[in-house]
Amino acid sequence: MLILILLGFMPFLSFSQKRVKIKGTIKHNQTKLPLFGVNLIITENGIGTSTDSAGYYEMTIPTGSYLLEISHQSYFKKYQKIDVRRDMVMDYVLDEKVNELEEVRISANSSEQNVKRLGTGMTTLSSRTLKKLPSLLGEIDIIKSLYTLPGVTSVGEGASGFNVRGGNIDQNLILLDEAPIFNSSHLMGFFSVFNPDAFRDFNFYRGGIPAQFGGRISSVLNVNLKDANATKLSINGGVGTISSRLLIETPIIKDKMSMYVAGRISYIDQLMQVIKIKRLAGSKANFYDLTAKLEYRPTTKDRISISAFQGKDQFKLAKDSISAIDDNGDALYDWRTTNATASWSHYYGPKFSTRLVGVYSNYDADIINSDSLTAFKLNYNIVYKSIKGIATYNLNPKNEIDFGFQFNRYDIQPGLMEPTLPSSNKNLIRLNPESGIETAIFVNDKIEISKKVNLGVGLRYVSYQALGASTVYNYEAGKPISFLNIVDSVAYDRGKVVKSYGSFEPRLSLNFNISASSSLKFSANRMKQFIQLLSGTTAALPTDRWKLSDTYIKPQMADQFSMGYFKNFKEKSSEASVEVFYKKLYDVVEYKDGETLLLNKFPETAILQGDGYAYGAEFFVKKNLGTFTGWLSYTYSQTRIKVAGPTEEETINNGKYFPPIFNRPHSFNAIGSYQVSRKVSFSSNLNFSSGRAITYPASKFYTSGAVLPYYNSRNQSQIPNYLRLDLAMNIESHPYRTSGYRGSWNVSLYNVMARKNAYSVFFRSKNPYNQFYSKVDIYKLSVLGTIIPSVTYNFKF
Repeated sequence: MLILILLGFMPFLSFSQKRVKIKGTIKHNQTKLPLFGVNLIITENGIGTSTDSAGYYEMTIPTGSYLLEISHQSYFKKYQKIDVRRDMVMDYVLDEKVNELEEVRISANSSEQNVKRLGTGMTTLSSRTLKKLPSLLGEIDIIKSLYTLPGVTSVGEGASGFNVRGGNIDQNLILLDEAPIFNSSHLMGFFSVFNPDAFRDFNFYRGGIPAQFGGRISSVLNVNLKDANATKLSINGGVGTISSRLLIETPIIKDKMSMYVAGRISYIDQLMQVIKIKRLAGSKANFYDLTAKLEYRPTTKDRISISAFQGKDQFKLAKDSISAIDDNGDALYDWRTTNATASWSHYYGPKFSTRLVGVYSNYDADIINSDSLTAFKLNYNIVYKSIKGIATYNLNPKNEIDFGFQFNRYDIQPGLMEPTLPSSNKNLIRLNPESGIETAIFVNDKIEISKKVNLGVGLRYVSYQALGASTVYNYEAGKPISFLNIVDSVAYDRGKVVKSYGSFEPRLSLNFNISASSSLKFSANRMKQFIQLLSGTTAALPTDRWKLSDTYIKPQMADQFSMGYFKNFKEKSSEASVEVFYKKLYDVVEYKDGETLLLNKFPETAILQGDGYAYGAEFFVKKNLGTFTGWLSYTYSQTRIKVAGPTEEETINNGKYFPPIFNRPHSFNAIGSYQVSRKVSFSSNLNFSSGRAITYPASKFYTSGAVLPYYNSRNQSQIPNYLRLDLAMNIESHPYRTSGYRGSWNVSLYNVMARKNAYSVFFRSKNPYNQFYSKVDIYKLSVLGTIIPSVTYNFKF
């Protein structure tokens, strides 16, 4: 209610008109690409700001004549005399330094923004930053870089997705130029789908999420593709031991229309043929992806862009043990992503601008078994279509409002299995498709209450409808929801509304500037989620099905509160922060013991929903400037879920709280980069985390000639702790060149200590037929248990 009152009265608040706003963009003098993290300071009064990911800056100052200082550690400083009597647009270009030892800035953000920016739990990193970090198999990876940040973990090495502040992997909204990514990994999690040459930067929100984002309850990863060079042709890429990349960008109409195409391909299959490993005979692993962007600037006030992404993977382990369909034959996992985004931005003047975005996304996955007796193809598909409009209105120099709408449609084929050979004993199984529409309107208001206090209020209203054609089954009252207890059903025609949900999602951010170098921040937000990933394995498989909310599966919801203290040291060369958070969870998804999710015609009979909570503290220390840069992060967090259904079958852990499988109480990261000379730099990454939660058997019993384990509680134990050290060296062949041919070598050692970190732990009886003397052995599964070297040559001209 407080937020609604504030939103209602904000347009009528009056502010002093003696202050005006200046804004504009800062670009590279030669490439004309926007520069991120450029500092702008009025030397007379110390008022300042820095550019965002689009090279855009904006600040409010009193009228008068000033000296404007424009600086960035990698560019020559510029001073500009300005006379400001009204709102003005001022664009500038900077020249890159080529004859000085580079001072690496780890964050693409200005360190000043660490203190002044609204909201908690927000990180921005650029592609330039990630190139300084050690990499797995020579690839710069956005998802792997997230693991080095506080509050972010993974269930294990080689696992898809990431977990944020007590959330599951499906609770993260991952966007590539506004298009959602439903599977962010190549090769079962060893690579991400983001080409390091094609993206410019990313914004990662794990707290203080703006109202224009919705649909997930844990975090938002917003990846922005780079802008195409509008002045000259350029080519860059890299050749590595596992994969190679190539990007070509060119102007079509100079300074008006430009485009680029970036491609990446792996050749692991060819390497396995050369390096013959008996236990991998018959295995298969390869991927490729293509990223393209076209930009057109018909006027100085308009910008039109079209971007597209396509990726394809194939992965097979001979006699694959992780196939949930059949134990016979080899299972080939084949998954594909196709995305397209079209956007139009229009600048009406200093006070008003708009952006309209249309999105298409198609994720398609198969399991293919070629065994003659059980040959089949299982297909899963999700299609997403969206249109989004957002407008920015500067009510006055101290009050900026963003508002807009979003319409999303989901169409899911949850499972289609077909026999592929006449000799196959498999039958045709086709699950009923699912459809849903999600409509939202939102508003954000940023208000400078005083020089020390800034307030951000937001509100999002979302409406969701599950649509037919579908059949809703009714179950006998007082009994568990089970296919054995179906009493009747109701059929809905195509397009008919089956179930509706609606919700207000308030957002609040407050920044109190204690001094010029320190601040205290608070954020609160409510998020709802109408689509969830159903996975019966520790790590998600490409064919795990997404499930829309319906009559029985309620939308998940989270209320998160976070508070942090932020401090800069030694003229912004270093910074530190500590954040605490508490998250209340509602209707999160869990599963009945022993239930099958894949090809289940009655998914509501396998799914349970419960409430829970997560809390934690995140500590972060970072050195931004100098020849040695890096950061330390430590997170303590706990998550607990409680499922207490109306019957014993629908209750987990006797109705008591238990940790989910991704719960890791402790996580520590140390990232360092040392610039020895202009040519040579070294970097390292040390990662430690507690073992994830797991269910160990409490005892064993003998029945029907076999020894079986007995489990009395869920996820009450932990697998062994995780520890890994990576090292890398980067050599610039032509460090003083800003044009012409430039090359660099990257040499990386992943898992230098060759630790066999546990991915999972399982139990096996050596003699299952001996009732009294059967010994149970404990086994540890390690995905990567050795040093993995890689060499990559990168080039640009």
